[in-house]
Amino acid sequence: MTSSSGVSLGRLLLALDRTVATLVTAPRGLDVPIGTPAMVDIDDIRYGLGRTVRSADLFLAVGLDDATLRELVSGLGGAHPVAIMAKSPSAELAALTERLGIAMIAVEPHARWERIYNLVIRVLDGARTELTGESMRSGSTGDLFELAGEVARRTGGLVSIEDERSHVLAYSTAGDEADELRRLSILGREGPPEMLAWLRQWGVMDALRTSAQVVTVDERSDLGLRRRLAVAIRTPAGTGVTGAGTFLGVVWLQEGRGALSDDAPEVLKGAAAVAARVIARRRAVGTDHDELVRRLLGGRGEVVDAGYLGTQLGIEASTSVTVVAFGVNAVGVTAGGVDEVAGQVSALMLHASAFSPLSVTTLIGARAYVVLPGVGADAAVAWARVAVAATDRQFGVRVRAVISGPAEGLGEVPDLRAHADQVLDAAEREGDLIDDVTTVERSRTGVLLGEIVGMLSANPDLVDPRVAELVRLDEETGSDFTESLRAHLDHFGDVRAAAGDLQVHPNTLRYRLRRIQTLTGMDLDDPATRLVVALSLRVR
Repeated sequence: MTSSSGVSLGRLLLALDRTVATLVTAPRGLDVPIGTPAMVDIDDIRYGLGRTVRSADLFLAVGLDDATLRELVSGLGGAHPVAIMAKSPSAELAALTERLGIAMIAVEPHARWERIYNLVIRVLDGARTELTGESMRSGSTGDLFELAGEVARRTGGLVSIEDERSHVLAYSTAGDEADELRRLSILGREGPPEMLAWLRQWGVMDALRTSAQVVTVDERSDLGLRRRLAVAIRTPAGTGVTGAGTFLGVVWLQEGRGALSDDAPEVLKGAAAVAARVIARRRAVGTDHDELVRRLLGGRGEVVDAGYLGTQLGIEASTSVTVVAFGVNAVGVTAGGVDEVAGQVSALMLHASAFSPLSVTTLIGARAYVVLPGVGADAAVAWARVAVAATDRQFGVRVRAVISGPAEGLGEVPDLRAHADQVLDAAEREGDLIDDVTTVERSRTGVLLGEIVGMLSANPDLVDPRVAELVRLDEETGSDFTESLRAHLDHFGDVRAAAGDLQVHPNTLRYRLRRIQTLTGMDLDDPATRLVVALSLRVR
């Protein structure tokens, strides 16, 4: 069962975030077309597959265990689908489908099938209604896959187009000529971290981000890398961006079995210009949507018109809603680093629609926000745990998620966001008191303490000067008075426990505490003194 229209398997996978769907096997490659999906459940097994299901290219195995799926696949005869999507497929099932030439796609176990189906339909419908392919002659805006294919034909190489975060947007048909970097990038839908690290080490990524010239990457047979050319994609002229233009991504051209054409560098530059127009057009469309979501979240500081915004976003204004806010969970991240992390979080949020098809997402500053209509707090917490773990696993980035709500009606969204922001703000000061995934209700202590510490930071006259004196002594003499005092207070005066944390002998800590009292006059037996000093130490 193959379709002459639709999208390729690889293109479908690119559209489905890999936190939702992961390719297990693709015995016929990634270029096989998929035009029609079908949900297959136990009733189809009991009563037989209908004609429509049998003609489908993609099976979504709803509620079918491994044994049932193996029986189904074995009984299809020669009428096999192109691919099967299943939750937690076994190695035995994957081996069977591979022998039969069927691709196997593993679906995130917590994802709801009807939402996965809706995502697939959305991708297929989008492909059918897309504008005609991008033409390098006319410069008409269209499809990046068509552009990649045209560049490959002109240059004799293998093309991939990536965004600024090294996520693969499109690629040309490869055959068996792809090297390890290209193969892993397409299968993983982004450049593999270790190979991206090599490219950064060689200065390739810096050159691409700072130059408009074509960059050459020489062959490295020891790493399985063939020679390739690359050029940056930048915001096209006339968009209001000054200078060389905003960095949007890279067009990569890998050498195949033969040498690249002599005009490959010029073709590549032209392709980058066309790709910039395509990406800019797509993002301009998305900008209107993002603006609506920002207004819904109160990001413009205006009164929220819930009825209007709900109509524009396709969400009932009276529906129950929960907001999940994601922020950087790291110390000492630079402003540029925060922007990069926020971009990764934004990319990860694409898979929210697999759990709530009406969900909307946007970035405000360095934080990502997801509005989940009709989703309760417990379900939102479970989803956020998956999102946070996936961000750490895939990008090596630690983020914190705060769930706010639910509340009734879209008009409550700005307040829900404000409450979530309070928790994230407090976590920047009192992160040890706030979990990586938490709700507003569970974070009261951390939030209140964070507000108090923030007020003290803004009003240094309220900070105990005796603590400031200890800090000065530590800096001048190399003593550990402040850490010793903090440990003593944190352990409620238990010297042995505090000394264990400091990895010193209890008598050493006792000596330090006596010195502190002598130098500052603190009465550490007085509850009020302990409270004031403990708060002042948190400011320091």
